[in-house]
Amino acid sequence: MTFLRTDAQPVQPPADPNDGVVCFGAAEVAYAISLSEGIQKRKAISFLQVDDAFLTDQIIALGASSLLARGQLSIEGDVMRPRGGLRLLAAALRTAMRWTEIALVNEDGTTAAVYVSAPDLSIFLQPAAMSTWELVVKAPLVSDADMLMQMIESNAVRHPVGVTYFGTETATSPKNHLFVRASEDGTWGVADVENVDDRRHVDGVSTEVLRERLVEFAELPAL
Repeated sequence: MTFLRTDAQPVQPPADPNDGVVCFGAAEVAYAISLSEGIQKRKAISFLQVDDAFLTDQIIALGASSLLARGQLSIEGDVMRPRGGLRLLAAALRTAMRWTEIALVNEDGTTAAVYVSAPDLSIFLQPAAMSTWELVVKAPLVSDADMLMQMIESNAVRHPVGVTYFGTETATSPKNHLFVRASEDGTWGVADVENVDDRRHVDGVSTEVLRERLVEFAELPAL
């Protein structure tokens, strides 16, 4: 299930207050993806919706050149070393174990994002203008489940009739789907269906039960 971003309000992730939002261009993201291998590289290409034909040596070199000029990449001898936000982006993509597609479906349209979870680092990526991506790093003390719960609650506050969607998968599991909508009585309507038009759902889910569901939903596979 793929959502395209519209001009709706951006997602508000609970970021580490010590880290600002870092923006990367398309070629810069291509360079970061090129540092990954195997399933991590394939999942990054899929979830970031990068065309395989775009990942040419020329594009990757242009990305590296741009990153070098911006101080996100340094050269030590014959080795290029990521710095700053690029170091975090590359590390997350290279060690990721769970990939989660996010969509906030509201009266203003649909806002899409990607959440990448690794054992020691989780990042939030949101598409922006001109094929750029904005990166926010999850605060270390915030769990992945808390991250998702805060996005649900934040969206419900701003858009009481809106829906939050998560589509998550690991290297070995099929994609699991979860739709959440706030109810007027303070509980939640929850559905684990693939299509937003599927009417099968459970009403009256408490915040505590929903959070327990998110803990299982966001759990990383055993190493």
